[in-house]
Amino acid sequence: MKTEETQSCLQQPPSTTPFGSEYGGGGEVCAGCESPIADRFLLRVNERSWHETCVKCSVCLSTLSGTCYCRDRLLYCKHDYEK
Repeated sequence: MKTEETQSCLQQPPSTTPFGSEYGGGGEVCAGCESPIADRFLLRVNERSWHETCVKCSVCLSTLSGTCYCRDRLLYCKHDYEK
């Protein structure tokens, strides 16, 4: 089985419009909570945008920072990813 490890979580400024395309703008929508990202910074993980507070392990719900592990578009901490 091939495992996938993403690169470190990177902070990038959001686009100038604070709302996503479904809200009439061209901004980013969080992959975790599906709300528009109006924060000054957003996280790009696995080619999707996230609020910093929404980047959590899908099993234990611990906040992830630095390194994130992805499988089937879900995020995991190292411990749960290796299970």
